[in-house]
Amino acid sequence: MTAPYPHLLSPLTVGSTTLPHRVIMGSMHTGLEEKEGGEHELAAFYVERVRGGAGLIVTGGVSPNAEGATRKNGAHLSSEDQLPRHRVVTDAVHDAGGFIALQLMHSGRYGMHEHAVAPSPIRAPINKVTPRELSDSDVERTIDDFAHARSWPNRPATSAWKSWAPRGT
Repeated sequence: MTAPYPHLLSPLTVGSTTLPHRVIMGSMHTGLEEKEGGEHELAAFYVERVRGGAGLIVTGGVSPNAEGATRKNGAHLSSEDQLPRHRVVTDAVHDAGGFIALQLMHSGRYGMHEHAVAPSPIRAPINKVTPRELSDSDVERTIDDFAHARSWPNRPATSAWKSWAPRGT
């Protein structure tokens, strides 16, 4: 009998990175991203997943600006002084032999804070907050914020980046 997924446990090269296999831990928010000192707990959480065999870990969403965060004071990567927190996590995963992708995410109308923005001022069905509508210049700035979050020469040493902004109308 042949295996139904013959390539699942075989290596996969993506760009310059070769993953040991194709088992990936999908993105999930733990709440540790925002917790004071939570980066150490988050690092330990992800290291356990590496030890358990995850070939690639995709982090919970980190916004490229404060407006796109999931909640007030939510995880975002908009200034260089935030990089050390992220490095604690990426360094721990790499030291354990793992690979990690930072998910850059804009929460749009699902942002649960008073500064949430989206393409239109339509409240998400699961949210109490109605976002402010983005102007054309806000859209351009947000695009620049995504690019800026990925461009720092001393950014977290992630194995990959995942950009995700489906949270529109």
